[in-house]
Amino acid sequence: MHRPVAAAVVFLTTSIVLLCIGGLASAQDVAAFLAGQSKDCPGCDLSGAKLKRRDLSGANLAGANLSEASLHRSVLRGANLAGADLTGANLNKTSLLQANLSHAKMKGAMLFEAEAGRADFSGADLTEALMGSIHLLGGKLDGANLTEADLESAQLEDASFAGARLDGANLHQGRMLRANLRGVVADSTDFTQANMREVNLHGAALRQSIFFLADLGVADLSSADLSYSVLRSANLTDANQTGAILTGAMMPDNSIHP
Repeated sequence: MHRPVAAAVVFLTTSIVLLCIGGLASAQDVAAFLAGQSKDCPGCDLSGAKLKRRDLSGANLAGANLSEASLHRSVLRGANLAGADLTGANLNKTSLLQANLSHAKMKGAMLFEAEAGRADFSGADLTEALMGSIHLLGGKLDGANLTEADLESAQLEDASFAGARLDGANLHQGRMLRANLRGVVADSTDFTQANMREVNLHGAALRQSIFFLADLGVADLSSADLSYSVLRSANLTDANQTGAILTGAMMPDNSIHP
């Protein structure tokens, strides 16, 4: 056999062996994780996995496929889930304190009553996510997509949503004291009875949104677009309205702004 041909055969054989070893290692990683022998499985295919009540504190699951997985009441405190696929996953009552979920795919995910204080959801896709009564104090959601997400009665004090999308989201009775919503796009969003004292809405797009009975005392509404919004019975005491667009808005006294 000529030397170039022999070398090519050796290289091809070695490559195949390495690929097989890599495949086996990946399968072994998944098996070890599912068996509870390991907390780390970055990039693994864990779609549909049953992980209810698992202690995954500090786990590395970055880039893992956890779509439709059940993580109900699991502990993911400080876990790395950056870029993970959690589409349709069950994270109800899960502990996500200080977890990294930046740029995660979470469309339709369930996070009812999840404990997610200081968790990082920046850039995450939370479209249509079910997040009722979630505890997200000091959470980071900058640039996240929360279109039509359900955040009813969510605890969002000191959370940051800078540049996020909240079109059609439900924030009824949400607690948003001192939250940063600077530059958000939140058209047709429901803020009914929300506590939004000292919230930053500078430059936000809030067209046709509902603020019925919302508390916007000392809020920053400067340069915000509130055209055709409903501010009926809302508290705007000491709110900064400099440059705010209120065309066609229903004001607190039921009058229509020209």
